[in-house]
Amino acid sequence: MPLVIAHRGASAYAPENTLAAFELAHAQGADMLELDVQRSADGVLVVFHDTTTERWDGQPRPVDTCTLADLRCLDIASATVPTLAEVCVFARESGILLNVELKQSDIVVPTVTLLRAYNLIDRTLVSAFSASALRKLSRVAPELSRGYLMGTRSYHPATRLRELWPFLALREIQATTWHPAIELPLLRQMLPRVRRAGYTVNVWTVDDPAVMRRLVAWGATGIITNKPDLARASLT
Repeated sequence: MPLVIAHRGASAYAPENTLAAFELAHAQGADMLELDVQRSADGVLVVFHDTTTERWDGQPRPVDTCTLADLRCLDIASATVPTLAEVCVFARESGILLNVELKQSDIVVPTVTLLRAYNLIDRTLVSAFSASALRKLSRVAPELSRGYLMGTRSYHPATRLRELWPFLALREIQATTWHPAIELPLLRQMLPRVRRAGYTVNVWTVDDPAVMRRLVAWGATGIITNKPDLARASLT
């Protein structure tokens, strides 16, 4: 059975990247939580997606200039910003797997340190768009699973080539998993090839049951979705 991976938790129904969304995702049968991690100005690893706070308070403040107290004051649809440590506690208590996306390249070491402290190394996949972060991760924690995220927003020739033929990039950072966006060109052709090369493939972000089933037929090992309940019902 493919993994049901809750994108920022059950974010179609609860405030994204909050404990409420993660608890709901677990209740809806998700196998894994996908969450975004950054470091606050006072050095705390927090679970937050955007580079600024503007979406929540109308102010374009970079997250890394905000303290944890500043971020806790944000109203995330009536919820608050959690720390990675708090999510680790929930993961230990619930048994759910984690997919930690590094939003900053310089937080590899503190992230690994925290995952080790909570004994979650073997229950966590760390992913990033940044090759440098993933290379550092392979040196600092070679036993930790690594996922290379690839999307569709850049038209830089080197980026497009990496997306169309990901094998060299996956090998270079010693990835275990490819995380392609559902919109990637030639995904139908590349997904089975990447699987045959020995990598797992988790596709993001998919909320259509028919598309979920099609991806699984192509060989996808995980579906990253805002609606884990729908994915669980569709893939069981």
